[in-house]
This record gives sequence, C-alpha cells and structure tokens, in this order.
Amino acid sequence: MSTETRAGAETPEDAFAAQPFLREQLGLNGTRERGPGGAEPRLPVDIRASLELVRPEIGRFHGAKFSLGYFPQHEVFSAAADKFGYMTSEEVRAQSRLPLDDATRELLGQLGHLMGDSGRETAADSATPSGFTYVGQFVDHDITLDVSSALDAPEIVDARVINNMRSPMLDLDSVYGRGPAVDAYLYAAPAPGEPASAFRMLLGTNLQSGVGGPGGPAAAAGMISHNDRDVPRTTALTAIIGDPRNNENLIVSQLHFAMLKFHNAIVDTLVADGFGGDVFVEAKRQATLHYQWAVLHDFLPRICGQAAVDDAVANVVAPVGGGFEMPVEFSVAAYRFGHSMIRDDYWLNFELRTKPMTDVFAFIHEPHLPVRSNWVVDFNAFFETGIPVPIFNNARKIDSVLASALEDLDGKGTTTQLMSVLAARNLQRGLVLGLPSGQATAAALGVPVLTSAQLTDGLPANEVAVLQQQNGLLLEKTPLWYYVLREAMVASDGEHLGPLGAKIVADTFVRMLRRDALSMLNVTFAPSLPSQSPGDFTFADLVRVAKVIEP
Repeated sequence: MSTETRAGAETPEDAFAAQPFLREQLGLNGTRERGPGGAEPRLPVDIRASLELVRPEIGRFHGAKFSLGYFPQHEVFSAAADKFGYMTSEEVRAQSRLPLDDATRELLGQLGHLMGDSGRETAADSATPSGFTYVGQFVDHDITLDVSSALDAPEIVDARVINNMRSPMLDLDSVYGRGPAVDAYLYAAPAPGEPASAFRMLLGTNLQSGVGGPGGPAAAAGMISHNDRDVPRTTALTAIIGDPRNNENLIVSQLHFAMLKFHNAIVDTLVADGFGGDVFVEAKRQATLHYQWAVLHDFLPRICGQAAVDDAVANVVAPVGGGFEMPVEFSVAAYRFGHSMIRDDYWLNFELRTKPMTDVFAFIHEPHLPVRSNWVVDFNAFFETGIPVPIFNNARKIDSVLASALEDLDGKGTTTQLMSVLAARNLQRGLVLGLPSGQATAAALGVPVLTSAQLTDGLPANEVAVLQQQNGLLLEKTPLWYYVLREAMVASDGEHLGPLGAKIVADTFVRMLRRDALSMLNVTFAPSLPSQSPGDFTFADLVRVAKVIEP
C-alpha cells in the first residue's frame, strides 16, 4: 500500500490550485475579474445546486458544496489543516483511471441511472439490522466533510488540495462541537445543586400528534405521546446540532437524538454516584470510548467481516499524532456502501407500521417539525435490543442496486441535469478526483481481482450493455465505487463488503484510531457501561443506555 502523503497547503495559492472560482472570489489572482456586463463570476454548478437544496423546506445538506470562504481561515489555509488524499500511488491512478471527457461522463450517467432503476430491488434482505445503515451515515458525518466543488471540473482535481472540514477521528465532534466553553448553545446548564461541570446535551420537544415511538415490552399498548424526543431547534426550527447533515432524514436525526441522550445518561450516573472530578470531561470520555468500541467491535464486523477487522487491527500501523489524509478511495468509493443498504420503506413504530422512504425524508421538515410525537422512531425495530416488534427492519444487501427512493434527492420529484440521482453523482465524483479503477486498486492492495464475468454475473441486460460500451471501457477500468458494490455481492452475497471494500474500510478506521492518542487502541479501556454481554458494548447497548427503546 502506498503511504504517499503531502504536507498541508503552505500558501493560499497552493490550497486553491484546483479551485479557480474560489481563487478568483478571494482575490488570490491579484484581480477580481468580472463576467459579461460587469457581473461577478458565476457560481459553480455544485454550489448553485447546494444553496437551493439546503433551504429549510428541503434541508438536504448531504453532499452539499460551499465556498471555502464560508469557513474560518485557519481551518482552510493552515499547513496543519486536514486534507483528503489517496491510498494508491500516482502511477496506479494514472494508469487505471477513466478518461475525463464528455463520453465518459455520459457513460457514467447511464450507469448511475440504471443503478437507481425502480423494481430492481429483488434480492432478499441481509442479516444486518437497518440501524447500521444509519450508524454508517452518522459515523461518516463524524469523520468527513468535503464542501469543495468538483463535479463540473474540466480537469482531474487532486484530492490533496481538498480540505476535510471534519476531524478524521472518531471523537463525536458532530455531537459535542467545540464543547460547552465555546459552543454553549449545544448544552443545558447543570441543575441547581449539581456539580458546575455537569453539562448535558440540550434536547428538543415534539409536535403533539398522538402516541408513537417505542412501546417497550407492552408493545403498542405501551406507546405514549412524547414531548421530549427530538433534537433541539431554533424558533425557525433549524436543528441545533454539531452537523446539519444529521437532520436530513428522520432516522439519522433520531439516532443523533439518541447520542445526545447517551451522553446525558452517563452524566446522570456520574452525578448520582457523586463523581468528584469534571463530570463533563468524564462523561465525554466514557461516551467516546464506548462509541469507538461499538464501531470497532459491532459496526465494522457486520460491514467488513470479522477477518478484515482482525487483519487491520493486527497489521495497520500509524504513529500517534502522525499526518493523515482521508483517502478518497475510502470516502468517495468504499465507504459509500451504505447507499445500497437503504430500504424503500421502514416499520417505524406500532402506529406507523410501514412508511416509505419519501416520508422518512419529508417528516423531518416543515410542517412536521418539531418531530411529531407519533413519528418518534422505535429503535427496537432497528437494533437487536431483545424487545420484540412485529416487523424488524433488516438492511438491504450491499450491491450495485440502490433504493429507488434515492432517485429523488432534491425532494421535488424530478431528476435534473444537476445529477440529483445519487449514483450518478457518486460516479462523477470519483471520475473528477481521478480515482483508480477497482481492478487496479485490488491489485495494488493485494486482494483478488474480479473478472469481467464475475462483475456482470446476474446483472440485467441493459446494465451489461452499458458496461460493454466503448469496447468494454467500464469492464476494463471499473469505477471503484461500483466495483466495491459488485464485489460485495459476488464475494459475500451482499451480506458485507468483499475483500477490497473491506480492506479499504477496516484499514482506514483502524488507522484513524491508531493515530488518536486518546482512542480505545491507545489507552487502557474495557467497556463498563451496562450491556447485554458484560465486557462488550454494542449499538443495541448504546440505545438501551440512552433510554430510547422504552416509553
């Protein structure tokens, strides 16, 4: 594996070498040229689309692109600023990446639209609980954020000049922000008589619409009309949370709420036990370490297979505090497996037995905010908590078939030239960033390479036809994201990632943990919070500790 890295940008010019619009906007060229008629330069296509999609009535921050001029300068220009990068060498990428031209863009557009075709979700569900689809999304928002425009770039964009606006650590900064000393708006003050350091996360209220949420052991009879199971919101109903992407659909928003309650439950225990130190620091430490444990021992084995996780823990070496560039082979390709795990519908609670994904998106926006009391999610249907529900939501298998609900990303029921179809956008992103092919990446990382016959096995004729266009270009240089999805189905029957996808994902997570001095791999730690299996800790245990699986 290549260890190719590069120091952070030393000058503004270097930082924005591949972002001509921003260079011009910030005056880095020494001039501020105007367009025809003296108008300011036109916004790039990604940014124009994003500014429309983040309006409150849509609120779709996932994949949104913004000018880096929106961010504090030290987080952009600093030589220590986090960047994206590559796992593979320049030689591997140059020899195997697809040509960046109109013909390839058109071909990837065809492939992306076929991946989202309705009626192709025919495989049986996987054995993985659907809660892990949204754990994956939550974790993604904890470690990566690319806000730079790239989709319409005319040339390859070097990922090493793109800022990662999230810390590449499993540190829950999407929950804690910069802590109560700086981001005080995220926190509730200690109650009278409590230690001054007993900061809890601020919680929200519900719009009263009847009973909902978990019924617990009493099933439907146990449901109540909740009044305190939403994230906090402003008077304009904007979510007051550390990452707005965690409010883009009902399930991930309710999972973020569970993380707020998880911290608060630990604070409650520390206060009750008379803890004499800094309550907030200790609660955050416990919450973060147990979260990391659940990621490493519960989430990753389900997604990568236990063998890949064990191999990463045994062999990945990274110096504490060492340099790190988030590899785009991970963030733009392998880790986007979760898009294929999304169901078209979910059993949300005893009142909302089967609701389409469109409702899961719609019911996190006005006029349904704060979250309606009858739309509170029953996480017993998403994690193996031991509390039975009539229908348990299992994730769909990992494959190149996406839930048809994801075709409507803009929430307007239309597919636009701005590539609102998620699959097409993912494929285009990989093209612009010059990702290596799946075959070349597998060879470089020492895992078996799929044959063309394996890649096309079981695919419909129209998808095979697209792969065979231009003398089989996409079969010779298969886009890495698509390759990882097909590999999962071919090598693992879609139950988890195949050898290449699993290695990229597991190695990246272990490397992040190794370089973090305070992570569970670098401190003495064993789970101590209540769990179904003493000495272990899972996401089912987390929602139990958070007290969100009963009325």
